[in-house]
Amino acid sequence: MMVPSGDHESPRAIARAEVVRAGVTVRAVVLALLLAVVNDYWIVQLELVRYSFPTCAVPFYNCVFSLLVVTAANLFAKKWLPRIALAQAELITVYIILSVTSAVCSHNMMEGLVASMGYAHYFRSQWTGTGLLADQLPDWLTVKDPVSLSNFYAGQSTLYDPANFRPWIVPCLWWSAFCAVLVFTLLCINSIIRKQWIESERLTFPIIQLPLAMTQESGALFKSKHMWTGFAIAGAITLLAGLNYLWPSVPHVRIVRQDLARLISNSPWTAMGHEYIPMGFYLWAIGIAFLMPLDLSFSCWFFYWMLKLELVATEAYGFSGVPVVGGGFDQSYPFVNSQAYGAYLGFFLMSVVTGRRYLARVIRTAFLGTKEVDQSKEAATYRTAILGACAGFLLLGAFAHRLGMSWAVIVTFLLLYLMFAVIASRIRAELGFPAHDMRFTAPQDLMITAAGTQHLARSDLVGFSLFNWFNWNYTSHPSPHAIEAMKLGERTNVSARQFFLAVMIAGICAMPIGFWMLLHNYFRLGAATASMNEWGTALGWVTWTPLAGWLEYPLPPNSLAMAFVGIGFAGAVLLGWMRLRFLWFPLHPLAYALADSWGLSQLWMPLLIGGTAKFLMLRFGGFRLYRRAVPFFLGLMLGEITVGSLWTIVGILLGIPTYDFWPGRYS
Repeated sequence: MMVPSGDHESPRAIARAEVVRAGVTVRAVVLALLLAVVNDYWIVQLELVRYSFPTCAVPFYNCVFSLLVVTAANLFAKKWLPRIALAQAELITVYIILSVTSAVCSHNMMEGLVASMGYAHYFRSQWTGTGLLADQLPDWLTVKDPVSLSNFYAGQSTLYDPANFRPWIVPCLWWSAFCAVLVFTLLCINSIIRKQWIESERLTFPIIQLPLAMTQESGALFKSKHMWTGFAIAGAITLLAGLNYLWPSVPHVRIVRQDLARLISNSPWTAMGHEYIPMGFYLWAIGIAFLMPLDLSFSCWFFYWMLKLELVATEAYGFSGVPVVGGGFDQSYPFVNSQAYGAYLGFFLMSVVTGRRYLARVIRTAFLGTKEVDQSKEAATYRTAILGACAGFLLLGAFAHRLGMSWAVIVTFLLLYLMFAVIASRIRAELGFPAHDMRFTAPQDLMITAAGTQHLARSDLVGFSLFNWFNWNYTSHPSPHAIEAMKLGERTNVSARQFFLAVMIAGICAMPIGFWMLLHNYFRLGAATASMNEWGTALGWVTWTPLAGWLEYPLPPNSLAMAFVGIGFAGAVLLGWMRLRFLWFPLHPLAYALADSWGLSQLWMPLLIGGTAKFLMLRFGGFRLYRRAVPFFLGLMLGEITVGSLWTIVGILLGIPTYDFWPGRYS
């Protein structure tokens, strides 16, 4: 039966058409994948050529800017070409796919993989005498061809020469398959916990608030005077900063980070800046801090400065220079990385304990048919999700076993990795913290600290290095994007199954697109040339140098570091118990774990400013004033991201350095 068209369409037919378009559509997926190619090229230009890192904080500003462009075009289409206009769910689909593909292509995932695939072979002379023999690395995961590698590192060539791309085909296919299984496994786990986090605990998911507001059918955000005020302030500050970068005589307000450690010269206070004490006034981060739960933003900057005082005390009492014997991530007092690792494990245990009844109901529903939990809104039945996660675990394990890793090491490694994937998702869902790098929390860090390298087989150590690319840093981990997609589905009345499919499509396509954009730029510019920043080779060095050290100098377990893992574990459990026992208790165990993270060191000041603004508004104006102020802070985020993104695009198009509002270096 045909439906009349034009002005004679019935209201029922129009409503039916809107329902059909309300979910994930083919045209939205195609548009997103086309934009993913552009976005990945943009990421490579920023992170490997220009030393800026859009994927080191969320929401990824390249994705927000792309969503803004599509939304602006869609507003035009709604007015003049309503038949082709996108519904909110389609715009959200574009954002989700761009976020997942950007995460996979990022500095903290694929860029490290591609940089390491040929590094050990091309620079084989530097491993002489270390025990690292490049020829023993698996051919199906690394590249050995001398012609292709020479052009890869020297540049002035092209990916599209068969001599260049043929040696990469097999490794790229294997790693792409691995990534697809990894994303599928993470999606299944998120499907299991979705109901508890989104419907029962009603976690706030601060990171999704901006894209959600941008895509509202009513366009309320873009009609808000408060939003445009915030946008104008942030945009003007960023515009003047960009002009000052090009013409220093232009006055500007400095908001990018500076190092406060330079102002401290007396011991033991110098220990506070054992690395640096950054202070920045990032407007986009102030906006996120305003959306975060107040106790969580307070906890973050509180524990950051408590850690600084701990470093001062360690220096004052003479512990900072005490030698420590053993392998692993911590070699000096006060073992801050060990404390953080233990705190993450303690928080995970508390989460399992508090959610044990829900998990028990899920398992009984899945395998005993008790129907204690409604599965109608889930992406898959609980039985399918659990069996899917187990199947993914086994496939990832089989991949690792083919490398020669032992099953005991594989199981421990994957369990720790998936545990930290859940923690990263929880940080985003509950805290909304935008830069959760969680450094030194890779599974191998704890395993080497606990067992030492002398008690691990060579094949296990090689496997750790080959897997380093997806777990050395969790800032752009794909798992939080997957759980946010499910929350966006709940907020837009789209079934979790549809956004599950969107994330899975992104997970399958992410690596092929990423390989294309990365190799295209590497063969053109050269990984070891001045046209690329040092990460072109440094990421390969980071992968293989530790392995060479493990093989040349086997180390025993690090008992002191493990003791501090226990201290961090106990501290997080205590904080978690206090929060359960006393509702007024403000300190969160995740903030304790994040205290020494790179992200918190960059953003403690915006958290302080945004949290203070929220406290004052709630204290003197109540929830009503807070709600009225939200568009203003969303405008701060959108204004800095929009103008800052435009500066990066101008720099790429003109081939000149331009202002970076989220810089990789101090400026």
